[in-house]
Amino acid sequence: MTNFSSKISTTTRIAEILVITGSMLFVYVIYPMGDAAHLTIATLLGTIIYSFAAELTGANADLRLRPFFIEARRVLGAWILTFLCLIVISWATKHTSTFSRLQIGMWAALGAGMLVAARGSIRNLLALYRRQGRNQRQAVLIGAGSLAQQWIQTVRNYPELGIVPVAAYDDDPVKIGGECKGVPVLGDCGHAVTFVNEKHVPMVFLTLPHNAEKRARQILDQFLSSPANLYIIPDIFTFQLMNLNAFQVGDIPVIALSASPMSARKEILKRAEDLILGILALIVASPVMLGITLAIKLTSPGPVFFRQWRYGLDGREIRIWKFRTMCVTEDGYRFQQATRDDWRITPLGRLLRRFSLDELPQLFNVLDGSMSLVGPRPHAVAHDESFRSRLPGYMWRLKIKPGITGWAQVNGWRGETDTMEKMEKRVEHDHYYIENWTLSLDIRILWLTLLHGFVNDNA
Repeated sequence: MTNFSSKISTTTRIAEILVITGSMLFVYVIYPMGDAAHLTIATLLGTIIYSFAAELTGANADLRLRPFFIEARRVLGAWILTFLCLIVISWATKHTSTFSRLQIGMWAALGAGMLVAARGSIRNLLALYRRQGRNQRQAVLIGAGSLAQQWIQTVRNYPELGIVPVAAYDDDPVKIGGECKGVPVLGDCGHAVTFVNEKHVPMVFLTLPHNAEKRARQILDQFLSSPANLYIIPDIFTFQLMNLNAFQVGDIPVIALSASPMSARKEILKRAEDLILGILALIVASPVMLGITLAIKLTSPGPVFFRQWRYGLDGREIRIWKFRTMCVTEDGYRFQQATRDDWRITPLGRLLRRFSLDELPQLFNVLDGSMSLVGPRPHAVAHDESFRSRLPGYMWRLKIKPGITGWAQVNGWRGETDTMEKMEKRVEHDHYYIENWTLSLDIRILWLTLLHGFVNDNA
C-alpha cells in the first residue's frame, strides 16, 4: 500500500509538471510572442515554485475523505501563489516588460484549468483502482455500536474511498469476541492503541455514542503517542439533517445540522439568473398577460389579480400575485384548497389553471426579489400552518426563495395535495432541490417546465 501510494504521489507530480510546461508550450504555439529562453526559464521556475506551493496549501495531502472541490481549491491556491511569486521575481529582476501580458494571462488560465482537470482524472483513476481492491487503507473502529455499523456500511457503499475496517474495539464485554458488520471486535477500547501501533494501521475512527464523552477523552489521550490519523464520527445520525457542514469559530468546532445551503456566491448567481431570465420572460409574456387581463374583466365580475399572503424565504410573509381564477379570493389562516371540480373556479379560470397561465403575474414577484423562477412552490399560510407540525422537516422548504416552478412540479407532484403521501412526495422533492441546487439544475427545471409544465392534468 505504501509503495502504491508513493507511485501515486510521483505520478501526480510528474503529471502536474507536464501540465504546467505543456500549457505554456500550447500558448506559445498559438501566440508566439516574447523570448523563448525567458519563457522557458519562467516555466521551469513555475514548476519548482508550484511544487513547494502545493505542499504549503495542502494540495498534496491525503484527501481521499474530502470532496473534490477541496482538492481543486487547494490546487488553484497553489497555482495562484506560484504566479504571485513569479510576478515578484520578474519585478525584482526588472523583467516585467519581457513578457506578454496576454501570453502570461493565457498560461495562467489554461494552466489552472488543466491542473484541476488532471487532479480530477487522477482521482477518478484512483477510485477505479480502489474499487478493484488496490490502494486500500486499513482502519480500526473504537466503538462497535450502531454508529460503527453505519460507518462500516458507508465505507462499503463507497469502495472508491479505499478504506477497509480490520478491527473494532468496545468496552461492552458482550460485544468482545463477536463481530460488528463482519469486523471482529478484538477487545476493550483501551487495547486499541497497542494494536494500531503494532500493525501500523494508518486510520482510526472513533464511533462512540455522544454520552461517552469522558471515555472519548481518555482514548484521545492514549492516541497522542500514535502516528495514526484519528477521526471522530459524530453521533448525529439519529437527527434528521439538511446541508450538514462543519466549521470553526475561534477554537470551537461547530456542526451545522440544518443550515441554508445557499452561500453568498450562490445567492448572487441565482439572483442574476432571476433578473435576466425574468425580464426576458416578462417581455415575451406581456402580450399574453394583456389578453388574459381583458378576458377576465369581460367574463366575470371582480379584480383581475388575486393576491395572497404566503410564507417566503426564512418564513417571512410575502404577497404573491396571480390571475384571479375563482369567484372568491380567500386568504389568511382559513383557506379551502382548490380541487379538480371546484365550483368556485370560473370557466376562464379553469383554462388558465390547466395551462398554468394564472401564475404569470408572479414574474413581478421574481423581479422584486420575493420569489425566484425556480424553487419550492409557496403554499397558502393556512396550508403551511397545517403541515408544519404534522410533517417533520416541512418548514425546511423555506430555506430558499419559493419559485414559480420547481423540482417537485416537473416530476408530477403538482396541484391538489389532498393526502399526506402527496405532500410528503412534494416536500421530498423540494428538499432534494435545496440540497442539490446548481445553476444547471435550474436550467433543466425551466426547460422541463417549458416542455411539460404548462399543461398538467393535476392543475
